[in-house]
Amino acid sequence: MDLAIRGRLAIYYDQTGKLIFTKDPLIIVEDNQIIDIDSFKKIKQYISGHDVIGDDNQLLLPGLVNCHTHLSMTLFRGVADDLPLEVWLKDHIWSLEEKLSDTDVYYGAKLGAIESLLSGVTTTSSMYWYPEQEALAMADMGLRGMIGAPVLTEKVNLSDSFKLVEEHHDTADSLIRVNITPHAPYTATSLDYRQSFLKIKEYNEKNSDKPLVLMHTHLAEAKDELEQCRAFNIKHGENFPDVKTIVKYFQEIGILNNHLLAAHCIHLTEKDIDLLSHNKVGIALNPVSNSKLGNKMPRVKEMIDKKCILGLGTDGPASNNTLDLFDTIRYLGLYYKGHLQDSTVIKASQIFKMATLGGMEALHWPGIGTLEKNTLADIITINLKKPHLTPISSDNSIISHFAYSMKGNDVENVIVNGKVITENRKFESHDEERVMEEVEKRIYRLLSE
Repeated sequence: MDLAIRGRLAIYYDQTGKLIFTKDPLIIVEDNQIIDIDSFKKIKQYISGHDVIGDDNQLLLPGLVNCHTHLSMTLFRGVADDLPLEVWLKDHIWSLEEKLSDTDVYYGAKLGAIESLLSGVTTTSSMYWYPEQEALAMADMGLRGMIGAPVLTEKVNLSDSFKLVEEHHDTADSLIRVNITPHAPYTATSLDYRQSFLKIKEYNEKNSDKPLVLMHTHLAEAKDELEQCRAFNIKHGENFPDVKTIVKYFQEIGILNNHLLAAHCIHLTEKDIDLLSHNKVGIALNPVSNSKLGNKMPRVKEMIDKKCILGLGTDGPASNNTLDLFDTIRYLGLYYKGHLQDSTVIKASQIFKMATLGGMEALHWPGIGTLEKNTLADIITINLKKPHLTPISSDNSIISHFAYSMKGNDVENVIVNGKVITENRKFESHDEERVMEEVEKRIYRLLSE
């Protein structure tokens, strides 16, 4: 489908990191790419047989990028809330997950894809059980995404994860990619991490014509993570290096590199942040779930100052409890200003970058997170004719509205890979009601078994 998308203003970062404002924009899309973007007057002559969507009330933005979630955990939204992380995870969530079927995961992921798309997320990176079912749900809904089966020592082995790479990596019109996902340093041994890294390296070198396979893991989420990690490795007969932080542990076992996607990164020293920046590790910040689970918050100011690669994540909808990235965007902007008593500590434009181009950098997915010519056509439009988005006094005021005022339900149209997924907030060919009913039935069964 060839598209022409109109709006009042388009905002995006180009791939040099320059913030671009285009007034009275027109975006020309052919196949899955943005062929041109400029003012309507300059390029309107190129509209020929294109379907036209949008109007002069629309803000045109790159699709948002959710760098870390567990998509199918929509099933557990509202279950076991108001508990510490370890109690929530070990005493409640893990026991429920043992009962999951592949069909449960499919419907949980489908609901997650619907929620994500309706709130403007066009790319998501998920780590969960039955990842092939998450891939199927994402592809069915038209959501771009990464999947991965958690590697847990003695429970899920690395060979199972690499079968996923062989079967699902770069499939569904290149919408789906596969990551290798050791769950966390306290559930996967150093041997599993090292072997994962070596297999990823070998695969990427042999398949240079294919998209990169990344390692996606939780890192420095728990305060006592190093102690848990040491005990877990010793229990499994692994030698443990003499290190003082979990990031230094990753460096010692040789997996701190630019193909690592690390979620949370809360308990870090200054030297840890230097190491993450120097090794170009992609960091997925999850401030809402961090707060909800009673965790400390990441040192975002220092990460920005040291030019770390920063993307945003919602985490799972059982620990957030939403996949609306706009909640994360607003919370990130407000929390640090109050906590550090400094209103300049993080700027709206920096948050916008994390939600778009920063996500592209963290996921190593060229072509997303921007509206540049010859990039992938992942585009959302925001209806600006809303009381909470009025007035618009300048171009920069819209960036402020993005960070502090916009909500997921302001998203009007969603295009992924050049295809219109929602128009006027409606899916053309999917029954949202049926998916919600299926999820309701399945969580009742899981809780009663």
